[in-house]
Amino acid sequence: MLPELNNFHDLLDKLEYDKNRLTTTSHIYELLDCLLTLNALPEWIINSDVENDKLKELARKKILIMRGINFDLDENLISHELNHQLRLIRLVCNHAKHNTNSRLIPKIKREYDASFPMDFPVKFGFVISIGNKKVDAEFIVDAIATFWKTAIAEQR
Repeated sequence: MLPELNNFHDLLDKLEYDKNRLTTTSHIYELLDCLLTLNALPEWIINSDVENDKLKELARKKILIMRGINFDLDENLISHELNHQLRLIRLVCNHAKHNTNSRLIPKIKREYDASFPMDFPVKFGFVISIGNKKVDAEFIVDAIATFWKTAIAEQR
């Protein structure tokens, strides 16, 4: 049976599929798939006709944070602050796709590097360079995915 995308629960399944491919291939296309799915998830929640208002309100608040004001992104907070991780995803998905040379828009580079936070054994792979900071892209994907899964589970 082919998968369907009818609601945000299906989109979460797609995210798991994308994350598994990213872990397996370490390919930038899979990273972009994960980021695009995470960027779309709060809007799918808002447009859902099956969820409660509390979850929808959380999604609305997170979209406002993601939009930020004047590219309000603190590179020093990305590795550990959810709201800045959300902004990073929005910037990548909605602005970096235009390939401008603005220093305000993050560029995704594939570097073999280790970044913080770090688990052992150390995994070398995708690193997003923002200013002078390097952040593990899979860590950000996992952190935001965990946030949404937890928020959704708490509303059931």
